[in-house]
Amino acid sequence: MGVGAQWVAADPAIAAATSGDTVTHSIVDRMAQRVESLRAMEEEAGGGDFLESARTDLRLITGMLENGRYTEDIARRLYTLAAEVCCLLGWMSYDASLHSAAQQHYNVGLRAAKLAGDDTLGAHILCFMATQATNQREQSAAVGLVDAADAVRTRVPAVMRVSLAGHQTTVYSQAGDNRRAAEALNRAFDALEQVDDADIPPYLRWIGEGQLGSTEGRYFLISGQAARATEALERSVSRSTPRDRAVRYGTLALAYRRTGDLDGALDATHKAADLIDQGIHTQRGIERLHEVRTAIATHRSEPRVREAMERITTLAA
Repeated sequence: MGVGAQWVAADPAIAAATSGDTVTHSIVDRMAQRVESLRAMEEEAGGGDFLESARTDLRLITGMLENGRYTEDIARRLYTLAAEVCCLLGWMSYDASLHSAAQQHYNVGLRAAKLAGDDTLGAHILCFMATQATNQREQSAAVGLVDAADAVRTRVPAVMRVSLAGHQTTVYSQAGDNRRAAEALNRAFDALEQVDDADIPPYLRWIGEGQLGSTEGRYFLISGQAARATEALERSVSRSTPRDRAVRYGTLALAYRRTGDLDGALDATHKAADLIDQGIHTQRGIERLHEVRTAIATHRSEPRVREAMERITTLAA
């Protein structure tokens, strides 16, 4: 039996609800627990291995919406869950460099969030779409996406304002607008002080000092302040999940290289590679290390640099 089939077979009540049974709050609660478990696994190990499980969850939720019997309140909860899973699928696809699939999932997620009437979830998806666009060097599109998300800034909880301002910082930095990036970073730290744990939806629990430290570090790196970038990124990696550490150590290596600290760059490189060797699946992490490989190539005559470069090449094989 495949992973997807096992996922369905694990809960007959959920499967029955996709075939015409009444969808109760209890069933939606159980479905939400599945989604939360999937999110936790992705944060620990990266999303590549869990794409099929996420697709299965989306099929189950869609089946309930198409075939089940439910109230308007249940419908809103189902559309919210559908949007969450689509966003998770988009993120996992993006992390695996499946960019067309990521865009499709995000677009479906936006429609589901609209049907659920959930401004926070809609803004969250727009921010993730902006991240993908900016890393694809589509800076104008990325700016448009975070500006669209900004339209609901006054209607979302503080934790979403932290996320929004953090994404704006990165997008504006990449677009070369350092003034707007600095303003957004200040808004992010201001909003962080206002966060109420009771108002944090499950899909935003990763927002905190670790994530904001990463944003700050990338801002400093892009704006030419490499020493300050290393300080922020060192704080960030100590507070990150394994999947995020695998990516952020690569960014830290780039920052150390910019300061001229080759030892620091190599140490961070090997820490990133260790995590990937231990089972963290993140194509973004490997791509970041390829940037490091290019950055340290001028020192390839040194055996320790050649060793690091060869290790990076092996990871992508």
